[in-house]
Amino acid sequence: MVLVLAVVAAAVGGAWLHRTLWGPASTEVIEIEIAEGSSARSILHQLEDQGLLPSVLGGRLYLRVWGSGRALHYGHFSFPAQSRPADVLEIILNGRIEMFSVTVVEGSDADTVSDQFVALGVGSRDQWLDLVRNVEGLAQIAPDAPSLEGFLFPDTYRFAVGISAEDVAQHLVERFIAVWHEENLGVPRPWGSPLDIVTLASLVEAETSIASERARVAGVYLNRLRRGMLLQCDPTVVYALKRRGEWRGRLLRIHWQTDDPFNTYRNPGLPPGPINSPGRAALAAALQPEETPFLYFVAQPGGGHAFSRTLAEHNRAVARLRAARR
Repeated sequence: MVLVLAVVAAAVGGAWLHRTLWGPASTEVIEIEIAEGSSARSILHQLEDQGLLPSVLGGRLYLRVWGSGRALHYGHFSFPAQSRPADVLEIILNGRIEMFSVTVVEGSDADTVSDQFVALGVGSRDQWLDLVRNVEGLAQIAPDAPSLEGFLFPDTYRFAVGISAEDVAQHLVERFIAVWHEENLGVPRPWGSPLDIVTLASLVEAETSIASERARVAGVYLNRLRRGMLLQCDPTVVYALKRRGEWRGRLLRIHWQTDDPFNTYRNPGLPPGPINSPGRAALAAALQPEETPFLYFVAQPGGGHAFSRTLAEHNRAVARLRAARR
């Protein structure tokens, strides 16, 4: 009789466990956030509250028998419809956190990058404004940087859903620092400070996307800097107008008189900092500008730029461009 009762009890228990863990399935996609530091017990109760696990006891038995010593992970998880409790536990045990991809495009300014992540649910606008002002992460390479503008490296990233804006900003800055050290290895004596070089790289990024022109554009600006000439870089005026809330989508001659430290038509030297996030190629060009006799450049009707040694040559190139636009 005892043996029969034991067999019956085992059968009933096995049936209950199987029904508990492999029986009921969710009817819709369910997403949950498991906070870092949560205990296994609290996670099991969270799953029970969300209707993903009928029994905490059943979950504990699963972890002990089938968990194989694995730990439950933290993060944002998305469980497909028809996920059984055992499937849910396996997803958490394997750390299959929901991820998203995002591409920060070369030449994006900090406001654009911030808006991009806010639209993805990563932080608020105010959080990003505070983060961009915090330059502690640049202490080793550019302690004089006025902000993180220029140092949020453009690349394609994959992040876990639920990541904080602070962690994202830190990751983008760390990626910049890694690329900076890689590109800086072959430059024994840079012509300027890291902030100067990144600022110049941002001007190059804004002026041309043609690979063969980047180092030449950098060389032209460096020539003008060394001669004490105004850089007269249109993208710096656009940046000045944007940060003042005055940009209307079209640059006019009157804007060259804008009283702003980033306006290189009024202020000598480089602007106080970068105006966008330069990519690797622009950084490389700014680190090693081309030695060139040119002092001017202007867009050509067919694409690219016409480079000139003298103002007279430059004026003729400008006249050709205006004639082509008529």
